[in-house]
Amino acid sequence: MNDLKKKLFTLVEPVIRNKNIDLVDIEVKGSQRNPVVCVFVDEPGGITINKCTEISRTLQKIFDEKEFLPSGYRIDVSSPGLDRPLKNQGDFNRNIGRFVKIIFTENEQNQELTGVIKKAGQDLAEIEFNNQNKLIPYSSIKKALIQIKWK
Repeated sequence: MNDLKKKLFTLVEPVIRNKNIDLVDIEVKGSQRNPVVCVFVDEPGGITINKCTEISRTLQKIFDEKEFLPSGYRIDVSSPGLDRPLKNQGDFNRNIGRFVKIIFTENEQNQELTGVIKKAGQDLAEIEFNNQNKLIPYSSIKKALIQIKWK
């Protein structure tokens, strides 16, 4: 289903971008006869259920017009969720001000760090850690997870 995912990205990405929303990922699950197209979207401040519904209806019309999915397909549009690892600059940008736990690749001395995302540049993120700002290249990050701080 890799080819299908590429086709879906090509079709879906401009539609989502036109609504000033970020397309985070697309997953295709289920069977070939009854695929489930999971579209993960986000925007600063979080995506609303109403926007997810609007996107779902728009995509359904487009998918039906293009007729490249079997008639038994289903679309699920949602936020990526808090437990999804941050993968790119867009993910870090949407989460500025949040606590993040970063696990580094084996090449780094420190194995992990928890701090607040301050900025997200093209190649690196700025994280406040122990009252100091550290510039961390995305290439040195093995995994980055949002941490919820309970008050």
